[in-house]
Amino acid sequence: MIRNFFINLFFSIPIWIIDIFYNLKKDIKRENIFDSQSKFLFALMPKFDLHKVEDNEIQEVRDLINSKRKDLRLATKTKKKLETKDHLIGVKNNLLLREYIPYKTDNENIILFFHGGGYVLNSVDTHDPTVSYFSEKLRTKIFSLEYSLSPEKKFPYATNEALTAINWLCERGVNINNISLCGDSAGAHLAASVTHTIANENRQNVHSQFLIYPMCDPHCKSNSIELFKEGYLLTKKAMEWFWDKFRNSLADNDVNTFNLLLLEPEKKIPKTIIVTAGFDPLLDEAEKYAFLLHKNGTYVKQLHYPSLFHGFANMTRLKSAKKAVDDFLLEYKEIL
Repeated sequence: MIRNFFINLFFSIPIWIIDIFYNLKKDIKRENIFDSQSKFLFALMPKFDLHKVEDNEIQEVRDLINSKRKDLRLATKTKKKLETKDHLIGVKNNLLLREYIPYKTDNENIILFFHGGGYVLNSVDTHDPTVSYFSEKLRTKIFSLEYSLSPEKKFPYATNEALTAINWLCERGVNINNISLCGDSAGAHLAASVTHTIANENRQNVHSQFLIYPMCDPHCKSNSIELFKEGYLLTKKAMEWFWDKFRNSLADNDVNTFNLLLLEPEKKIPKTIIVTAGFDPLLDEAEKYAFLLHKNGTYVKQLHYPSLFHGFANMTRLKSAKKAVDDFLLEYKEIL
């Protein structure tokens, strides 16, 4: 509670004051300077060795994260109240799909959103402020899926649930050409897993995919994951833990809907925008995936924010993060 008070107080400190202290010891890697406000926020946030959590403790960690998110507001509020509707879908009507309806919509396309959290953590509720902000800025309806988490439900369970959500939307009159998939981190992986699945089956694919710092490579051996393995929220050990909880066996590493870097050259993938951050352990694998899409003849655009970190899209109270999010949402709006 006290820590949350000081973190909320921190956002009232002018950036120029933070810069004075930060200039004494800048964090520079790959000729990029880490954002000063982000650096100070990280110093205030609790350190947690996620990779040490046992399976029987995961639900407790999830509950703790959900409760802490309510007390600690890191995302910018919307200017106007959005209407939301919760739909229960699937064969057993137990799969939550939350609909966000902004005060004004500009197009017929809709977005199907998947939250991040390594397929192990987070929920529709933890990402509610982020999705609300996206919906308002894009003036587009968004449906956010509460997919099942690992290790209780492993690959490809979430992918199948995402396909169920697409089918549900299509059954209610939405053309698949009007569906764009969006997600952050694991949610971005889930979006790409869906487009790969549809491409493998040679069926009509979705309109587009917007991937915010996607996890792509289960081997976790890139240069960036070593360079930024600690000190920037997401750690190498946490990523290895996430992949381990998500996979059924090492054989999954050879499946192109699990390992995105195994994209087959002849498969048709919808137009793609990939968001990357300069201090993200997943930077190199996301760039490699973007290059594979380019070689494949897919329309792909990379939006890179060199001073930021993995997770910044959910922390728009940070000045640089908000500027970056507003920028990439403008780019997203261009293709919707």
